[in-house]
Amino acid sequence: MLIGVYHRSDPFESVGRSRIDALIAEAERQGIELCFFSVNGIDTERGTVTALHPHNGQFHQRETPYPDVVLNESPELSSMRPEQEKILRTEVPFAVHLIGNKESVTKYLQTDYAEFLLPTEKLESPAAAETMLKLYGDIILKPSDGRRGGGIVRVKNEAGSRYRFEESSGASRWKDLRELRKSLRSLIAKQTYLVQPYLPTLTAQNEPIDYRVHVQRDGNGDFQVTRTYARVGRPGGFVSNLSAGGRSPDLEETLRSLYGNEADAMRIKLEQTALRLAEAVNRPYPFLCNELGIDLLMNEQGRIYFLEANASPETRDHEDLRAVRLFHFCRHLHEVRSGLVRNRRSIGMLVAEKDEDFRLHDAMAFASAAHETDFFWFRPVDAAYDSPLLKAMVFQGGRWAAQYRRLPDVVYDRLKERGLRRSEKAYARLQGIPNTHSRPAGSFNKVKAYEMLAGDPAIEPHLIPYTALDSAERALEFIAAHGQTVIKPSGGTKGSAIIVVQREGEHYRIDDPVYSHLLGAEQLSALLAGLAESKDMVLQKFIDSVTPEGLPFHIRVHLIRDAEGVFRIIGHMPYISTQQRHKVVNHHSNLRAFTQWYWFLPYQFPGREEEMDAKIDSFAYAVAARIEERLEHRLWEIGLDLGIEQDGSIWLYEANMNKVGVINRELEASALLVPSCIRLMNPTP
Repeated sequence: MLIGVYHRSDPFESVGRSRIDALIAEAERQGIELCFFSVNGIDTERGTVTALHPHNGQFHQRETPYPDVVLNESPELSSMRPEQEKILRTEVPFAVHLIGNKESVTKYLQTDYAEFLLPTEKLESPAAAETMLKLYGDIILKPSDGRRGGGIVRVKNEAGSRYRFEESSGASRWKDLRELRKSLRSLIAKQTYLVQPYLPTLTAQNEPIDYRVHVQRDGNGDFQVTRTYARVGRPGGFVSNLSAGGRSPDLEETLRSLYGNEADAMRIKLEQTALRLAEAVNRPYPFLCNELGIDLLMNEQGRIYFLEANASPETRDHEDLRAVRLFHFCRHLHEVRSGLVRNRRSIGMLVAEKDEDFRLHDAMAFASAAHETDFFWFRPVDAAYDSPLLKAMVFQGGRWAAQYRRLPDVVYDRLKERGLRRSEKAYARLQGIPNTHSRPAGSFNKVKAYEMLAGDPAIEPHLIPYTALDSAERALEFIAAHGQTVIKPSGGTKGSAIIVVQREGEHYRIDDPVYSHLLGAEQLSALLAGLAESKDMVLQKFIDSVTPEGLPFHIRVHLIRDAEGVFRIIGHMPYISTQQRHKVVNHHSNLRAFTQWYWFLPYQFPGREEEMDAKIDSFAYAVAARIEERLEHRLWEIGLDLGIEQDGSIWLYEANMNKVGVINRELEASALLVPSCIRLMNPTP
């Protein structure tokens, strides 16, 4: 295996000598060939690099094919990368990546890891610092992009209206409030600062102490602790960074002096917390961080606070240890890329950025395992990232973990954003891989859907009378002809922007999902004229689909293709409004109830259960067949929303061909989805 140590200008200048020596020595121990090259050595037309290769204490220059892995020590922002490097990144895995600044990392952790965070505010004006000073009396100001303790300021209110303004460089001055505000404005003008309370843990010698846990990914791609060490600042100081004059005493002795017999437990607690936080810090990025320095504060009671994460941590005292695990991870990248590991056929599920169908993830993983197939899920940002590898979430050891994988053999598309600009790059990279969904993004226009389904004798009697809302006059005629009427967007809305109109004497009752209004004829006409201007609204006759208690309901019939490519019903889900006036069952403001189909059938249709079940299934299969016949794009699942009147009349509210929910049907869905995805990998002639 050939690993190329790369920097755009000169790796020997950007990488310290102690690190280079450690890399060369460890590469020799692990039987890895190492070379060093800059951007000038990359030949994208020939697919080669001209690099310096160490041998017997000397370096020899030669041209070789691209290395198997690039170890890009001292990485740069993507905007600064030369074109040759960008091309190389699409061909060869890069091991090292940058993460966001302190502000972005802290903001991301606030959702699930607030317990580890100090109160933090962006210093946008002196008022933010003054507010925190009133609360805590002692605060720290940190540059959001700062490194190694540089630019940090401590402000302490020690004498009423007098403040001690102390810089990490050692300068210290007393200021009144006017002078403090002036200094704060000066800081804000230079760069982005964060303000936090100063809550130090101090040694017996009044030295601030915190802990650096250096974690690296191992030969399986998992984070492991490489080294944990204490960082102790000077007496009376407030920074502990080694680069700012701090020291690193023996960890065991330090913990024992602070926590006595609990020292071992505290070390374990620090390391376990660091591993959790490392995974969390890495989560939003479309790559795996090969290493992180997780800085933690632990108070006298053992409570841990997150200080920051560093993607290029200081390792001058353990370069040899770092090199061992670094090359293990590089070997892992090569093995995944070349198919030496993780080489079973795979299903990749493309999901939205904030996908929360966790039970579907689990069900797909279990069903795939039963078919000796790997399963993982990934986001569009992962697919769009320039790399021959794909960051994906893999189920292992009873939990979902980020890992690198090759592109899947088939894509189960839950995102369904083909054609949208924000997902364009992701779909371009997946081009050529069988995909369950080929329709352009967006819900299917209801008018077009009705027109597509019309003409089929098994379907036409169940289509609700409708018309496009193109003028107030036509809308009033429709309401007069059909009575109670539903007005809704032609595109999918999940119950939003739907109103129900019903005449009451000389007035009209207008029910939206939240409020009820009583309008005169002129007011209604004006409302309809405004809605008509959008040219995206339809009117439908209201279907009185209610339970014996008068509670509105609809039935979602979910169909998925099976291993033979045939649509099969996986379930019927009754959605019931808990309030009579809430006609739109699936609006987010409505408290809905769910029940089992085999409970609902005899309750709603006593003595007619089998008849109604058969009628609904027959209609659903007829709709699926008609859609398949008339639609040019491939789709893998359909959700039909049906209303059923007291006499058993079945009406089609809509056919959902876009993002069909699977709540409470995850196992049934996966049982069909996995075999049908496998069939896509190997289509029959």
